[in-house]
Amino acid sequence: MKRKSSLVFLTVFLLLGCTRNKPVPQAHVTHFPPLVSRLQCNSYALSWQRPVSIGNLTLTLQKMEDSRCPKDVLCIWAGAAVAQILLADSLGASVSTTLSLGSLERVELGTKMYQVALTDINPYPKISNLNPAEKEARVSVTPL
Repeated sequence: MKRKSSLVFLTVFLLLGCTRNKPVPQAHVTHFPPLVSRLQCNSYALSWQRPVSIGNLTLTLQKMEDSRCPKDVLCIWAGAAVAQILLADSLGASVSTTLSLGSLERVELGTKMYQVALTDINPYPKISNLNPAEKEARVSVTPL
């Protein structure tokens, strides 16, 4: 008897849950492109110890570590990509910051603030060429 009443209760509950709901008005949603693609409009390619000037700002790639899993390998750990960048302005102020792939950092340089991000490191590791002769870091810099 208990099982039969439980079955009836469950059936009634499910049928009540299937009643037609009134449509909920949709809020206006603004869609933005992905963060990385927005950052790439201000991105610059940096090679090791080759300064790049952007107006009165100079960027220098000081160090790069790329332990990402190679394309043609199945890995347990995805790895990480990190670059250390030196930012210097024309007044002599400089600051070094370490960036992880995909993260945003706010950097204060003199009296100005910048948003800096490491958007990519190329080439992506392959098992056939784990240590390419020349790697480049793509860095996005946006004044705030």
